[in-house]
Amino acid sequence: MTMAAPSTTKGSQGPALGQKDFYLILYNALCCIGWAYILALGIPSFISSVASATSSGESIVEALKTAGRQVYAATPASAGWAPESTPSLANVLFYVQSAAILEIVHAAIGFVRSPVFVTTLQVGSRIVALHMITNSPNAQSQWGAALMIFSWALVEVPRYLFYVTAIVTGDATKKTPFPLFWLRYSLFAVLYPTGISGELSVFISASKCNTFLSLLGEKNKSIMYWYAMVFPIIYAPGALPMILNMASNRKNAFKKRFAKPPPPPRGLVWPVTETKPNGEEVRSSTPVAKEILAAAISAVNPDLAEKVRKEKKWRFGYVKHLVAMVESQCKSPEDALKVANAGLNKAYSLFQFISKDGSKTTTFAGAMSAKND
Repeated sequence: MTMAAPSTTKGSQGPALGQKDFYLILYNALCCIGWAYILALGIPSFISSVASATSSGESIVEALKTAGRQVYAATPASAGWAPESTPSLANVLFYVQSAAILEIVHAAIGFVRSPVFVTTLQVGSRIVALHMITNSPNAQSQWGAALMIFSWALVEVPRYLFYVTAIVTGDATKKTPFPLFWLRYSLFAVLYPTGISGELSVFISASKCNTFLSLLGEKNKSIMYWYAMVFPIIYAPGALPMILNMASNRKNAFKKRFAKPPPPPRGLVWPVTETKPNGEEVRSSTPVAKEILAAAISAVNPDLAEKVRKEKKWRFGYVKHLVAMVESQCKSPEDALKVANAGLNKAYSLFQFISKDGSKTTTFAGAMSAKND
């Protein structure tokens, strides 16, 4: 969710990292450390509790339940650490999961390419679960809390580490270490269902917890009850599409990682818009489309053309500019011809034509005016 494409400059030392990249590396690294700390406290505490319960005569199933009830309350002491100066699992969980709110901000301001709405839903549901487990003793002391916490942590440690390596290497698909790549796109198959199950147990336990229900006062218990219970209702239809979406993302990611290199460009091609440090040429449609549309509109309305060039979120904002162009064309037949000719002329000057043997590259206009081979 939280990853940006690193900037590049000429050279052979890999991607040149800017201030935004260093900030994202720091953010993702700190989150990775926070979730790793939760595992480092929770797993030893859980194992110790299981061993203690089984030695007292409990069955393995009951011992697992008993240990699960104690994970949220894990401390350095219960994990066998010394001294007791480091924070508890509950404290770290609160801060590291709350920090995920920044991921909504990252998406909103364009630091990453994640959709704002989807990011808000994903982070928001976790923040709600965090709020309930923080304020409900019942939710804290049931085995589903451990299921939720471990599922979250086991997903987040490789995810944040994956984002760090993706930014550093400049390629999330092909240059990240394969074990990390595999974990990033495979763990969801197990940990999403277990995490959702754990979250549901927290919601339901909170709905039965008098301490939680009384947060807004005795008279408003019904409000807190439905606040807790509305999420299981939402999760029922929403869980499967989310898992299927991740399965689709996994398929696409693996397809890209192991895709054969494309054949060299020949004939009519998009123009080169960027050259990576390794010499790879990038032919992006966005800057070309903006220039063609701006040139077309500028034939009748230079102010609208400038708005096209200044559009930052082209992927989601280009439609309004196309509508503006059509509206300009509809004013008169003369304007329609002016816009069409200006756009075509710009396209002919921007698009490139590469000879059959790849030895010569010209503009498409030049290729059309030249004598055929």
